[in-house]
Amino acid sequence: MVVDLDGLKISVFGGVGGDERTGEIGGNKILLEFDDRAYFLDFGTSFAQNGKYFDEFLSPRAAVGLKDFLAVGLLPPIEGLYRDDLTLHDKDFWARHRSHPKYRRLEHVDAVLLSHAHQDHNGCLGFLKADIPVYTGLMTALIGKAMQDIGGGGPEAQYCYVAPKELTKDGLLKGVTGHRIGRPHFIAESDEPIRRAKTELEPFFRSVPGARTTYAPAAFDHCDLDPDKLRFFRVDHSIPGSGAWAINTPIGWVCYTGDLRLHGHSGWRTRQMVEQMAALKPALLIAEGTNLSDKEPTTEPDVKAASLEVVRREPGLVVADFSARNIERLRTFHEIAQEVGRRLVVTTKDAYLLERMHVIDPAIPAPGDGVGILRAQRSSVMAWEAPILEGQTAAMVDSAAIRKRPGDYILCLSYWDITNLIDIEPDGGTYIYSSSEARTEEQRVDQERLGAWLDLWGLKRVGGLPGAETGPFHASGHIHAAGMQWVIDTIQPASLLPVHTQRRQWFVDRWPDRTGTGPTGSPGPKVR
Repeated sequence: MVVDLDGLKISVFGGVGGDERTGEIGGNKILLEFDDRAYFLDFGTSFAQNGKYFDEFLSPRAAVGLKDFLAVGLLPPIEGLYRDDLTLHDKDFWARHRSHPKYRRLEHVDAVLLSHAHQDHNGCLGFLKADIPVYTGLMTALIGKAMQDIGGGGPEAQYCYVAPKELTKDGLLKGVTGHRIGRPHFIAESDEPIRRAKTELEPFFRSVPGARTTYAPAAFDHCDLDPDKLRFFRVDHSIPGSGAWAINTPIGWVCYTGDLRLHGHSGWRTRQMVEQMAALKPALLIAEGTNLSDKEPTTEPDVKAASLEVVRREPGLVVADFSARNIERLRTFHEIAQEVGRRLVVTTKDAYLLERMHVIDPAIPAPGDGVGILRAQRSSVMAWEAPILEGQTAAMVDSAAIRKRPGDYILCLSYWDITNLIDIEPDGGTYIYSSSEARTEEQRVDQERLGAWLDLWGLKRVGGLPGAETGPFHASGHIHAAGMQWVIDTIQPASLLPVHTQRRQWFVDRWPDRTGTGPTGSPGPKVR
């Protein structure tokens, strides 16, 4: 989708707003071009498109670089945007794509303005040329770096440093041994606590765990935005550090909400952002619309109250399942554990994140601060994991300890960690599923498999699982209908572009003269 305005061109390559058939939740890749500038708002993975063609055992081929990703529409055909090493094996790669109806050529990109660290917003950064900088908040940069350290993987997971490719003798691609290139990240927050935290985290940002490598470290510097050109605002969402952006263009200020809500503990951040955006009198608001429910949203205090009641009546083991980066939910269960005299236990992956998040936000519990770390049984230790096992010995909790006194713990596990229960051998207990319900057939199959594990150990199901005790055990990361109406009515943009939604008509019904569907001469953007 392309929006043409006077002196400003907006191309929406992912996260296109529409109905249930045409709308896309996530995968945001939104290009703003004006004067000699080009900015991408996010560059994320489209889970729906990916799931249409690939699954756990059928994935894009690493040896052919960009080929599979462009073939199935996971990346737009934009010459000049992606890493040259991903097309080394095919000198005619772009010649064949120039006839594609969506083909573009870009001479340069000034920056990716990244809203937050969910993969549907940052998951394709690793394909971009390594010198294209990312502007974002410190917490978002940290989460991307930590997730790459933990996960490794192909180009799509290389958020902060690139593992370049070279040609094999067979004319295919393989990774260059022992070499990494850092992607410049510029921190858009300038308050003194953030500056101090960034200084303390500098060694973390400039390293690759366990690397016997040559490494060009990323520049994690402050960008001190020119407030007359770019502005970054923190918002409330289900991952810490989330933000929104405003860009001054030839038509005036263009504002982008990213993902946001009002009903989390940091709802005040979203309200503050709305007030500040309203003062800019924006010409255009690019707004998400993921979860425009007419119901009053479940709040985090609601989740705590319901979960606390469940934990209090369970004498045995409690397992809490929620998104790995939903730190607000982790804080909720940490508070519950403290109130009932249990110990919260997390995986080493969680501990790796928490140690560093705590530097930025001391309210985030760190390992050892009433938080234990599960010592999982496996044959090898990952490079990123070794410092945790060596430096957090007092926080380590063995499966045998949990097996002996299960009522002393709340164990934070997800579906992907469920085999740890084999070592714990719970005799009953409760499994609180504190995440969103399954939306795809693949997710439903995963939940059925999870149910088989829970039945194996006699764990009672609570939350968003089939056959579970229902209740307010999950708070959405996205704003509800009444909240979004307040946001738009308060900001009062001249034009409105809904993205990240399957309910575009909801916006059209309320603001027809701002969404490009009103009468001739209306201020809505021209869409083609």
